[in-house]
Amino acid sequence: MEDDDSQSGVISALDFHILRNAFKASIAELQLPETKWAEHATAMMRELTDNVHVDAGVVEWIIRK
Repeated sequence: MEDDDSQSGVISALDFHILRNAFKASIAELQLPETKWAEHATAMMRELTDNVHVDAGVVEWIIRK
């Protein structure tokens, strides 16, 4: 049974924290240039939420230094 939050693209604070740490590890491992960070973070959010729309503000929080 899926919960309603996954349908709306909402994630918990804990999931967000885990995603942000995974993002940091991923860009270091892949040696992604900063110009690709937003695209990479968006793809990670889409995979996590199974939602095509990703809020730009959330992406900014993920990629902030």
